[in-house]
Amino acid sequence: MDNVTSSREKAMLLAQAMIAEKPVYIDTETTGLRQSDEVVEISIVDFDGTILLSSLVKPTQPIPVDAQYIHGISNEMVKTAPMWPVLWPQIREIFHGRVIAAYNAPFDLKMMQQSHSRYKLPWRESLKLVDVLLIYSDYKGIWDPVRRSMRYFKLQEAGSSFNIPLPNAHRSTADALLTRAVLHSIAGIEYA
Repeated sequence: MDNVTSSREKAMLLAQAMIAEKPVYIDTETTGLRQSDEVVEISIVDFDGTILLSSLVKPTQPIPVDAQYIHGISNEMVKTAPMWPVLWPQIREIFHGRVIAAYNAPFDLKMMQQSHSRYKLPWRESLKLVDVLLIYSDYKGIWDPVRRSMRYFKLQEAGSSFNIPLPNAHRSTADALLTRAVLHSIAGIEYA
């Protein structure tokens, strides 16, 4: 058995194990990528594809034009949206005791933590996160000599490789649903 086959089989087994735990899938859109940036949209999709939460979030700062260009969320759109501290209790309740799957999970976690920080709220959560990006990278099995790890792929590339008809829209609900479909496809399970 070659290394690619071994890596792919391990990824498939891990994906199957994660799906068996009935995770929730999350995605966030943000004001940017800096340490001062925060969430402007969050969606949480249940293991069966049900949308549990989909909300714009009013940030403490204006959304820069370059971020608006990526996700299409304007300052006008978030003007009357709930602020992070108002949404957090509902988000926290959904997360309680659940496995949380995201594509590039460390980014979503960091943005939630930074949103907390913008309001001087302490982060006390210990979340069980699954990074679908890493599982997909192992599934593809292409070594990146610069990173000295498996090559990373964008969510859109992962979806396209499985011919998933869901768009990578850079909106949180669409991307959470696409993440779910990618994990199911890695596992060899129908995602409908």
